[in-house]
This record gives sequence, structure tokens and C-alpha cells, in this order.
Amino acid sequence: MSFFKKRAGKFIGNVVRELTDKAAPQQHQEQHQEQLHNTQHPQPQRNHGDSFQQPFAAPPLNDHFVEVQPPQKPTNTFTADGTLEALKLPDEHHNTIPDFSRVGYREGHVRIPVVPVSVIVEPSNNDTVDDTARIQSAIDQVSAQPLEPIGEDGAAVRGAVLLKAGIYRVAGALIIHTSGVVLRGEGQDESGTIVVATSAIQRDFILVNGMLNSDMGTVEKQQALAKTKEMMPTNGYKSSKKPTTTTMTGVYVPVGETHIPVESIEGFSVGERIVIERPGSDEWINDIGMDNLPPRPDSAASVQWKKETFTFKFERTILGIDDVTSALIIDIPMVMSLDPKYPPAKVYELIYRSPMISDVGVENMRLLSECDPVNSEDESHGWYAVVMDNTLHGWVADVTTMHFVSGIFASTWSRYVTIQDCSVLYPVSKPTEGGRRYQFCLNGQMGLVKRCFTNNARHDFITLARCCGVDANNDTGPHERWAMGTLYDNITCNTINIRQRLWKGSGQGWSGAYQVVYSCTAHSQKSCFQDAPGATNWIIGFKGGQTKQPEFEAQSTQMMAANATVEPRSLYWAQLVARVGDAQLVENRVGETGRKSYPPTL
Repeated sequence: MSFFKKRAGKFIGNVVRELTDKAAPQQHQEQHQEQLHNTQHPQPQRNHGDSFQQPFAAPPLNDHFVEVQPPQKPTNTFTADGTLEALKLPDEHHNTIPDFSRVGYREGHVRIPVVPVSVIVEPSNNDTVDDTARIQSAIDQVSAQPLEPIGEDGAAVRGAVLLKAGIYRVAGALIIHTSGVVLRGEGQDESGTIVVATSAIQRDFILVNGMLNSDMGTVEKQQALAKTKEMMPTNGYKSSKKPTTTTMTGVYVPVGETHIPVESIEGFSVGERIVIERPGSDEWINDIGMDNLPPRPDSAASVQWKKETFTFKFERTILGIDDVTSALIIDIPMVMSLDPKYPPAKVYELIYRSPMISDVGVENMRLLSECDPVNSEDESHGWYAVVMDNTLHGWVADVTTMHFVSGIFASTWSRYVTIQDCSVLYPVSKPTEGGRRYQFCLNGQMGLVKRCFTNNARHDFITLARCCGVDANNDTGPHERWAMGTLYDNITCNTINIRQRLWKGSGQGWSGAYQVVYSCTAHSQKSCFQDAPGATNWIIGFKGGQTKQPEFEAQSTQMMAANATVEPRSLYWAQLVARVGDAQLVENRVGETGRKSYPPTL
């Protein structure tokens, strides 16, 4: 589950909006501010069904559950009553809009802590000095300190490395690899902390990753390892001694549901973190037409989808156990339906193969990539400015990046990461080639982008393949291969697409499903919204034009309240307030009132 929210002007607390490309440079041409819920937590609705008689027929309800709302087909009208009730009607498959309110750092309702400073680093004030080792040594010094509890909801930190205002030159990469460590500057503007990525190495610059070592950031290591698998290690799940189970035979679990009927509840307990693993299947891939992708126009073969690479693993926490219906009640709703015509999902205890780091952050600084001043397509320099991976509960806040190939990336094994009040500006790269100018990218689970800006992007706010949860020359939206459960809330951009991409890339096919576009604006007339077979997207209060000639034919998504103002103004904010139960408390913690502040410069 993911969420993008953008900022321009004031919204009850957290909203991202886009400024126009014509904004002055002093305004950073801040065009897109969105909140992206990379959500794997939809909203609960107790509707279940027996096996289908034919692919994607509307399932009948199961006898164990009571129907709360009769399934209805989407309509062109949308009754906005200022509450969430009008958004809870299920579609013909009993899917409902997920609840995105638990995304982001410590589920989004907790203020990001101000971590005490442990080590202070002064700028060298020497253009010939490489500060890589000096800053990394400070990070390692703090990493050796003990964890101390701070703030709310179980956070524990070691301390912050404070880079005093001035210019730092880093020829390698900086690595945070231990829980409770924060890298902080003294401001994003020209009088604040500016960290320059020097040297002609194509590498990610600041890496927050529990599976890396600090010595991997040296210039020598980066020259050898940058952008290799060693710098992008993959985590996984370990087997548990506790029993596993499967979803109940013959029961359909729709998107938005939090009650998961299972064959056995034995051995499971309230508060336990679990994985719900929906296996890939040849039948499902055939049903959505992704086993017969045509070749590209240049005659290169498309990569056909295979079941081995389309197993989806959703991380959840058990909030309750229903003995009567043999159901696990989870904290975050499903963002992918569990259809009994396909193999049942497995449910097991969540144990990471490699421990995740937590309560880590990068904040309050400017990151600048040094590039060829006469080559606007230079790519021999910094790639992503910040990458977070193998991280559980982290943040990037009040950071401006300039001239990197891409921006800020919460990667595959990131969980509950917040990116807020950041700007990704003036990327330098080939402007139209793939894999570049991905400004705010969520590819993990339960990620949140809020009050952020970008310009000159290819993809300003984006998710990548199988994601469980600005003046762009391309688009905003899911990019490839079935990203699920993302909310785009109050985004202003050039184009938003949720569509069939078929042979694009190497066979990207359906870019996403169960996506929510809420109160967004696109300036072009080229947006495209399409539903994959058996799936639903929700497009509510969209202002902008749609293409009359989609690149690939598919079922168009039914629009609701097109070109109209809808209430509540932000779906994410309304869901968060509804869950917490106190609007002022939420505002004070994570709204405009509760924006992160820093101790005064000494």
C-alpha cells in the first residue's frame, strides 16, 4: 500500500499539489506535490463469495458473512456528503476503496522525532577535500552508541549526525546501516547544508540500508560496485516453527477486506505480524491476457508474464481472531482480491531473513550532483539522491535534491517510510529514456509521500513492478507489471495514467490495479484510465482531459464526479482522522501544525 500526496497551498495538514512549469526558478518550478500511498492496506468490508462460475463473474456472498452494502456498478455520479460513507459502496466484485491511513513512518499518525545530536561535523571549506570518510566516520561513531527510547509507538534512536551549514564534497556514497541513526543538516537553501556528489561515478548517493556495510561507500568500492546487485541486496522471509495455514476453500476475499477466513487459526495470536502470500498462477496470467504479449514494433520479443514472478506477499498485523468464522482480522485491508478459482493464499509468521533497521532518517539539507555543465544529458554522476531499503520505519524530510538522474527511492524492502516536504529539481540525464527521472518512487509497502515537489520529470510520482502496496514528459502513476493499492491524492501534474502498457518496455502489460486517484488535476488532455480484467480502479473528482485514442484498447475506468470538487478534500486525511478519532490531534502531530522543526543553528 502506498500513498502520494502533494503540496501547493494549504490543505488541512498534508496535501501535495503541483505548481506550473512556468513558475520562476526561485520557486524551484515546484510542479508536483503528491501523496502516494504505496498501500497494501485497503478499507474493510465484510463481503465474501464462493468460487466463480466463469472468470471474474460477480461472486455470491459467503454464508459466514453479512452483506453490509449491496454490490453496485460504478456510476458517473458521486454524492459527496463530506464524509467517507459515499466512498464505501462496493463494486460488482464486492471490492471497496482501501483504507490508506496506516502508511508512512509508524503508520502515519506519529510525529517524526527530533533525534538528539550526538556528533557534529564542520564543513571543510576546501574544494579539493573529499569529505566521504569524515562523514561516514561520524555515522559509524553514532552507529556504535546504544539505542534509547524516544517519542511514541516504540521508537528507539542512537543519535543524529549534524552537518553544520556549509558545503561538503563527497566523491563516494554515504551509508546508514544501523537502526536509530539520523543524518541532519542545517537547512535546504543556499545558506544551509549542501552535500555535493562529486566524481564521475554513476551511483546512488545516500543509501539507508540495513544490509550494506559502511566501507562500501568508499570511492574505490563505488567504482567497482555502484549499481550492482551487491549494492542492492535482496531480503526475504525465513521459515518459522509456528504453524502456517491457507485461506479458506471456496471463499472470495475482495479488495478492502480485513477479515481473512483461513482453514485454521491454530497457533496465530493477536499482535503477530504475518505474511499473506498469494501465489502466482498460469490461469490468472491467462485470464488477464499477459501470457500472449505481442512483440515490440522493433520485433524484439516481449517478456511473457510467468507465475514464478507474480507471487504477491502482503505484510500485515493481526488485530483480532474470529473463532466463529475462522478468520484473522488484519490491520490493513487487502489490496489484491483472493479468488478461490486460483490457488489459495498461504498465511505464515513474518520473520525477515536479514534484520531490518528502523527509526532512521535523512533530513534538512540540500543534495547536489556535480555534472557536466555543457552536457544536459550527462549521466556520469549521481543517480538516485537517496535510496531507502531494508528499512522498517524511516523518513526523508526537508531535503532538496538537484541535478541527480533521479530523486528519492523507497525500494522493494522498505516498509512504513515517509518522504515529506522534499523537492526533486532539475534532473540531468537523457530526458526520454527508461529508468531515468523517477523523482519520487515507491516500490516497497506502506510508503507515504506528502507535501513534495518536483520538476522536469519523466515520472514524477511512480510505483514499479509488482508493488504491493512537474512538467513531466511522461506521466504519474503505476509504471509496470501490476502495482497494487496506491492512492494519488490531490496531485497536480501533466498526465496521470493507469493503463494497459502491453509490449512497452520489455512487456510491462497492466501497469496497475486497484488504484485510487482522488481529487487530482492533470494539465494535458492525454490521461488514460483503464481497468484490467476482474480489477477495479477508482477515479474520483479528477480534473483534466482523457485521451480519445488510448495506445492499447482496454476497458475504460468509470469516472466519478469528473471535473467536480469533492468532499472530503483529501481521502487520506479523512481516513487518518477517522482512524485516530481526533482531528486536532492528527493536525498537531502530522499536519501543517505538526511539521518537523529543528533546533536553532548554534
